[in-house]
Amino acid sequence: MRNIKPSLIIHVFALLHAATALSCRLAGVEDELLLTILTIAMSLLICYRKNLSIEFTAAIIIVGNIIGYLMGTIGANILQLLFSSQYVFNTVSTAVTTEVLGWSIVAISDIFKEGSTGKEGNSLSSPYMKWLLLASGGIFVFRLGIVLMFNRDPFDPGHIMAITGRVLTNSVAIVILVCIDILYIRFAGKKRTKSWKPWFKTSVFIGFMLSATLLESILVGSGIPFDIRKVFGQEFPLLFIVSLLAQITIYCIIYMANYAITAKSEMNQAREKANMAQYRYIKLKRQVNPHFLFNSLNILDCMVCEEQSEKASIYIHKLAGIYRYMIKSEEEELVPLRDELVFVKLYTDLLKVRFPEGFEVEMDIAEEDYSRFVLPCSIQLLIENATKHNAVTADNPLAIRIESIGGNMIRVSNNIVPKITASPSTGLGQKYIRQLYMDLSGKSIGIEKTAGKYCVTLPLL
Repeated sequence: MRNIKPSLIIHVFALLHAATALSCRLAGVEDELLLTILTIAMSLLICYRKNLSIEFTAAIIIVGNIIGYLMGTIGANILQLLFSSQYVFNTVSTAVTTEVLGWSIVAISDIFKEGSTGKEGNSLSSPYMKWLLLASGGIFVFRLGIVLMFNRDPFDPGHIMAITGRVLTNSVAIVILVCIDILYIRFAGKKRTKSWKPWFKTSVFIGFMLSATLLESILVGSGIPFDIRKVFGQEFPLLFIVSLLAQITIYCIIYMANYAITAKSEMNQAREKANMAQYRYIKLKRQVNPHFLFNSLNILDCMVCEEQSEKASIYIHKLAGIYRYMIKSEEEELVPLRDELVFVKLYTDLLKVRFPEGFEVEMDIAEEDYSRFVLPCSIQLLIENATKHNAVTADNPLAIRIESIGGNMIRVSNNIVPKITASPSTGLGQKYIRQLYMDLSGKSIGIEKTAGKYCVTLPLL
């Protein structure tokens, strides 16, 4: 099923809608209910193909049926001016409406696809499908009630369209509905409301929908200047029903947008946590890096053997300062550049003991940049990569420069001194630094490599 293209689903159902509309007209049977079933089925298949969530699919089905009904009615009235045969304009109107509705669902799902895709245990292939089918059945019953009510004598089609026009063109009522729907959806999404019992939540929701509909009916029916006596007349039942349909449509549209935005935000937060966990894992591996620790212990051993106790003590304090900073910054997302550079200075001092010749580090930082923030250990990681992938010799020194370059950026660059045997590289360190900067600030690091120089630019946050 997931291999079927949405375009094929739309075209097939457009033909089915057209055939159903034509057959019912020829047989003298109303086609609303059969077309509703086909519209629900098409919406379900498209949403299933797009792997949309249960909530998103239910909202699309509701909005799709209401908008599809309005589009079909308006389209039929327009095509009636072009075609004299009712069979032709009803059939063409139904097919065109289905095509437009189907492609609209595809477009909406593509716009919100990052935030509305089904999660585990909540997709269309999960046991929650029965609730979606129940909701679809409820929509069908609701549509049946509307059809039976509107087909009664008091409900003239022209009068229905006039009332619908009044409701949809009343900007004050629409704006108020949008605002209270946003407030209710935000309120319903709070943690304290999730502990409510289902019957209570359902009662509150029904009460809200009816209250919002009544408010809209009053605003539309009273007119300007405001006169409450105009509201509760003979047309009030029809006005209330049309207002209810408008309220349901507006609520579902806002719900879909809010759901997609919220889900996308949660997805970004989860991705950020995953990237931070990976980065911390890399830092942890570096904290217990056996090569770094082994080299440090060897240097200390040489100092002790040569009775350089003062130098050994200084070296131990710097080594302890490095590990103290790593432990301190373990849970920090960002650290001040000033603290990071103190850590880098300790680290490079130890490297200079290991490489007394052929290793140079120069810093040129603007005073105002010291109070800005960077990822912890990010600059140290770049220096470590430079020493890992380049030869360090007295004849051709490895020169590393750390400098401010304006625009809230800092650049770490080094000349390229090829090794006889290249060290393997996974690139994970820079990959997660890049991704974390994107997650935290929306800014990316810059990497530039030329024949003789390698530069990495980090944003200052």
